[in-house]
Amino acid sequence: MSDTKRHTRFIEAPSAVVVGGVVTGLNTNHGTPHPTLVDGEVGKAPKAEEKPPPLHTRFQIKPASESHEPKPLPLIAGSPWKHYDAHYRIKLGYSFGVVTPRDGPCLPRMIRAITGPNSEEHIQRFHQLCHPNIVKAMEAYDCPVDGSFLVSEFMLTFLRHLCQAPIYPNEPQLSSILHQVLSGLDFLLKNDLVHEEVSVGNVLINSDGSVKICDMDRCQRAGDAAKLLDSFSRLQMRLMDKEKDESDTIGLTRLGNWSDEALDMFTNAISGSAVKELLGHPFMNKRDQAQLMWLVPYVSMTAFHSTD
Repeated sequence: MSDTKRHTRFIEAPSAVVVGGVVTGLNTNHGTPHPTLVDGEVGKAPKAEEKPPPLHTRFQIKPASESHEPKPLPLIAGSPWKHYDAHYRIKLGYSFGVVTPRDGPCLPRMIRAITGPNSEEHIQRFHQLCHPNIVKAMEAYDCPVDGSFLVSEFMLTFLRHLCQAPIYPNEPQLSSILHQVLSGLDFLLKNDLVHEEVSVGNVLINSDGSVKICDMDRCQRAGDAAKLLDSFSRLQMRLMDKEKDESDTIGLTRLGNWSDEALDMFTNAISGSAVKELLGHPFMNKRDQAQLMWLVPYVSMTAFHSTD
């Protein structure tokens, strides 16, 4: 561990909040974390006798899975550049930096600035929204000079690269992608959040075939469900027709490439079927996440990548 100590406080989560695991080296204590700045290395739990009563947050998040346990998101006072080495930037929805820890395993992570008057609220939201199809926040930094930063799990590529690759996904791959996106959107809706701008630009995909939504700060409470469904329809259109742009009139020019079930799924999406109804569509039964495991490296090698 670096000689430079981190001053850490934790974003409090209510007992009903279900949060996914935090990587080794971060705090894995399942008790109530100390809510103020404490002097010490990241991952060092406060003494039991110092525990205060639980705090209450404005975000009451329903469990994603009964197997998860609540854990705090470390909020570290100071600059992330004391603890991470920056390597390059890439545009995955937002512009992310790819970094590796200076201490411990050299595993890549993504970092981005959190700006605006509601930055702390956004960080709490990232922390509390834990679902297999939502990009996982790992720790946050609050620096009086550089501002606020969020460190999240590394994702290999995003759906825009798939749209730029020379081949189309097959139907089991398309079904798996759509099912995972809809599952993430359904989780957000259950927590009274509407992602009005889901797109191929903010849905990421990893080498294991997992598909995850980012840009949680674009979610709106009591948002417009029609905008959500329109944006999802355009995402599906882009995956099924490389000649179409997201700003084009919704429709497909390559109907012969797809089965009747796939086309019916698209028709239901553009006609405004609810997310829960789309999850129950027969086309979803074709999904096979394992088939994405060969598609993702192909996309990474053949798609045009935008870097900063």
